[in-house]
Amino acid sequence: MIRVRKNVNELTDDTLLWYSKAVESMKQKDITDPSSWWYQGAIHGYGLDKRPNLANNESWSESSVWEQAEGFPPSEGLVNSQFWQQCQHGTWFFLPWHRMYLQFFEAIVAKTVVELGGPKDWTLPYWNYCDANNPALNPTEQLQALKLPSEFGTNTPNPDFPGLWMKERAQYQLSSQADASCSVAMKLQNFTTSSPATSFGGVQTGFSHDSGTFGAVENNPHNLVHVDIGGAMGDPNTAALDPIFWLHHANIDRLWQCWIDQGRENTNDITWLNQVFDFHNADSLPDTLSVKDVLSTEALGFTYSDSYSSSAAPTDSKVFALASAGGSGMFDTIAATTKPFLLGSQSTSAQLEFLPEKQRAAQVPVLGASNSQTPNQVIIVLDNVTGSGVVAPVSVYVKASANSERVLVGKIGLFGLTQSSTPSVRHAGTGISIELDVTDALQQLRSQTNWNLENLQIELEPGRELGNASVTVGRVSIKAEVV
Repeated sequence: MIRVRKNVNELTDDTLLWYSKAVESMKQKDITDPSSWWYQGAIHGYGLDKRPNLANNESWSESSVWEQAEGFPPSEGLVNSQFWQQCQHGTWFFLPWHRMYLQFFEAIVAKTVVELGGPKDWTLPYWNYCDANNPALNPTEQLQALKLPSEFGTNTPNPDFPGLWMKERAQYQLSSQADASCSVAMKLQNFTTSSPATSFGGVQTGFSHDSGTFGAVENNPHNLVHVDIGGAMGDPNTAALDPIFWLHHANIDRLWQCWIDQGRENTNDITWLNQVFDFHNADSLPDTLSVKDVLSTEALGFTYSDSYSSSAAPTDSKVFALASAGGSGMFDTIAATTKPFLLGSQSTSAQLEFLPEKQRAAQVPVLGASNSQTPNQVIIVLDNVTGSGVVAPVSVYVKASANSERVLVGKIGLFGLTQSSTPSVRHAGTGISIELDVTDALQQLRSQTNWNLENLQIELEPGRELGNASVTVGRVSIKAEVV
């Protein structure tokens, strides 16, 4: 029997009631039990940072969240085992690893539901926040898509679904439709490329537990949703302890299937296909899966509800044309900041310096021409973004000059900021690097009077006050395709 993962906003049965009961039951188990809520959360990440920077004006910390676990503290051997702290971020393993994670988790919850006297066909639903941008829906329905289902509570738990609430959840609604947008990623042609800005599934890496460089679907909507909800959801070391985490990732997995159904293909690189990861099955026995084992949802025994294809992106947009135009793939830096700078709670301007024209391989006249039919692809790169805490989605704007109207390029989600900024055995601590395609935004700026590329301004603006969080941007650069 093929299980169907349904849109949580279209459920008409007791799926969430049994989910709530299962979460409560799993929380009562010892942290060393692979079928416990705590063990499942620690597979994704585990940390005991005591700084209260999960949310503004709150005393929550990684430590305060994990100290609630039955059997805390776990042994050092378990913490450092091949089963804990395994989430794959900033890598082409992001999508397949999380599909495996969902598969094992769903089986554990389903078994728990049966043990509690529930149905034998319990299936994890998905939270389709992408519907906030669905033109087929009315404004009320679009707004509803941005909100956590009412069963998850607000400032207090829904009394009928206590297992779906956690006090360390900062927000109960995404801040904007842009934070829930799936369109940029869904328009891309390739699963992996050398440029994250044009890579749907992420760039080629080895095992990558901490964030580094994000593929398009990982940045938006994945990262944005995590840091927009904030609190425990905003930190990889606590995120999977929030019950909404699993519905969020079911939607990300759904988008991967949507992308494939548009006629796209995964990479056939043998290194990617043969990568193996360790988990525990529903019987708490060690189990493994390789990437090639999880490329078909139906082979895994599930599919998504019929409405899932509504997130498919149109193929006649400017972004799609640019992404599939078959450019050179070679990029030249034409401008950059020369000093690190702090990101403030308000708008922060990046002070760019342009390279002398003779030192540029990219043809600036083509970049600046308002009548160019095939403009160079241009990307903005933020390198070595370091800091700590949970930061709301950061909007990146461009302006033709200091006093002109700004145009939104896109948003970045600094999910895993603290971990990527902390040197460890697995990570150099050099922070996060993110790319955004600015080609379409520059096309809009070219129509403005007295347009001059070298007057270009870049502004960064977080969606909320930073509070206890801090962010240093190592470098912002503009790279243009060499034609």
